[in-house]
Amino acid sequence: MAQFVVLEKEGADSAENSVFVRDGFYALALILPVLWLLLQRLWFEAFAVLGVTILLGYAGSMLGISNAVPLITLLFSLFVALEGSSWKIAKLKRQGFTEKAVIDAADLEEAEIRYFYGLADADQPATVPAQAQAPEWAQQTPRPTYSSFGSTIGFVGHRGEN
Repeated sequence: MAQFVVLEKEGADSAENSVFVRDGFYALALILPVLWLLLQRLWFEAFAVLGVTILLGYAGSMLGISNAVPLITLLFSLFVALEGSSWKIAKLKRQGFTEKAVIDAADLEEAEIRYFYGLADADQPATVPAQAQAPEWAQQTPRPTYSSFGSTIGFVGHRGEN
């Protein structure tokens, strides 16, 4: 199962302007990170990765550790393979898209079916008999709780205290 992040353009038809981004590891980004970034139309990130790769090679030759440069470059490519989807989501958010849902699905087609089926169910009002309604205390919004573990943003932990 993979996770798909659903982003929609504000003020437009949701079915036509929905973008599904698979959140996960991309093998092509590990092997050819600059090419993968160019295929995803992440221009700034592609040029930044190309520049860092060139700088790693230059620094390795100047410091006399040219044998370690392929390993360092591989580690940097691993970072791109893991964080590339986050960069794509950030680009879409800069273009005016908003994150609407995260769907667990086996492939893109299943994610689209689950998302749009859920939208169709949300549009229809649910009829609940009067005796089946929950008591008033159960209908209250739960208070947020503080987790000592915090959440994780990329590779950096963030507790949300700031």
